[in-house]
Amino acid sequence: MKNTSSGLGTGIKNKWQEALEAMSYRNIAGGLADEMMGFIRPGESRKCSPPFKMVIIDRCGTVVFECKVSKGGKVRPFGSARKIEYSHFPATALLTDSSFVTRTFLIEQAAPNSTNN
Repeated sequence: MKNTSSGLGTGIKNKWQEALEAMSYRNIAGGLADEMMGFIRPGESRKCSPPFKMVIIDRCGTVVFECKVSKGGKVRPFGSARKIEYSHFPATALLTDSSFVTRTFLIEQAAPNSTNN
């Protein structure tokens, strides 16, 4: 005999899984690079020029994501992608441009609607 009933929590669990899969460090990095450019351009006298190297470090000091962001905003990860865990946040993002200027940004939490590539 087969149980065809789906539990009450099944739908919630599936939606949670879908949201978690939509969040990835690659998506976060793409959105973060765009957002960072908005912060950098207006106030700085020094020119900020792509491509960028981005490193995301979790709250324990472990590198959880590393990538290159091209002039067009394309994110190319270095190494294997790690799964996002809420324990990684708050995290620190280090953005280094082609003139080797490094800027530091705080990521307080992963936003579930980060879907930029």
